[in-house]
Amino acid sequence: MSVTKSHSLSIGVVGLPNVGKSTIFNSLTKLAVPAENFPFCTIDKNVGVVEIPDSRLSRLSKFFQAEKIVPSSMTFVDIAGLVKGASQGEGLGNQFLSHIRETDVIMYVLRAFESSNIVHVYDRINPIEDFEIVQSELIFKDIESIEKRMHAVEKIKRSGDEKGIKEYELLSKILKKLNEGIPVIEMGLTDEENILIYDLFLLTNKRRLFILNYKEGIERGKVENWKKELEEKTKDIVVIVDVKFVGEMAEMTEDQIQEYIEMLDIKPGLVEDIIQAAYQTLNLITFYTGSKKECNAWCIQSGASAKEAAGVIHTDLEHGFITADVVNVDEMIDSGGWVEAKERGLVKNVGKEYIVKDGDYMIVLSNK
Repeated sequence: MSVTKSHSLSIGVVGLPNVGKSTIFNSLTKLAVPAENFPFCTIDKNVGVVEIPDSRLSRLSKFFQAEKIVPSSMTFVDIAGLVKGASQGEGLGNQFLSHIRETDVIMYVLRAFESSNIVHVYDRINPIEDFEIVQSELIFKDIESIEKRMHAVEKIKRSGDEKGIKEYELLSKILKKLNEGIPVIEMGLTDEENILIYDLFLLTNKRRLFILNYKEGIERGKVENWKKELEEKTKDIVVIVDVKFVGEMAEMTEDQIQEYIEMLDIKPGLVEDIIQAAYQTLNLITFYTGSKKECNAWCIQSGASAKEAAGVIHTDLEHGFITADVVNVDEMIDSGGWVEAKERGLVKNVGKEYIVKDGDYMIVLSNK
């Protein structure tokens, strides 16, 4: 399904207690979220916004000497650690699952490091098993949502309403597979079926991203094997990150970071890597608008049309869309500006069916 919003992509952060969820949240957002070493320390909804690093937007705003810069951003929602039985009220995780219902991506943070100082809630280290526990709790929560909807739709179905019958049959199919332990995202639902269940915001119907929280320099081979196993099992993006070090790197100079890379002979995972992985998970691209007054970076799903992109900027622009002029943002700046790029034949006038490319700079003509 298309991403119809920009500047506000959201990621729900899930995992067992003591896997580094709150630490990664702190590293990403720089908000003072508790990260003490005991289960259920996160007892409130925590939301933080991270600006998406964008060198093209920086270049564009310098070119225009813009008064205002509006980057795209990601919202991270951190909930309490989940344990077995969370969906039935064990621990504190269950009461916070509703907070991630409307997020775009579920990010599983999985512990892939040994530590005698930081207890594991099940006294072992196996990120694959941890993923299965957390996913099971999300499945149980989805079963609860499906059963509630089925109860409501049953009366409509009995009246012979065609749409009610179709929805009930779909819900029955989904419920059967959920009870078999299959998440909704792996059921191969059609676009039409996804539209029917859209407002249920099913947790296992969201795109997934996996973070293996790892201590750099320790048993890298084992972690790479876990990464490969997860990728084969889920077909999703898996990022190996030393979560604690990501936070520490924010306080380091470029020389110190380079010294660290040379010492370990490996480039550590960065905040940018997590954001880039989220972009890839949602299959997003960035296009731009800008002037001396304001420069914007807009993100939209790859394959979106010029008319849909106009709607991301403002719904009125989509409804009244006439045409758009587009040029690659770097080519425009390299040419010396819009007029010069047009003289060189780099600016294209396009209609509503034009597929927006990553890096497009766009001027929309609309009658609204």
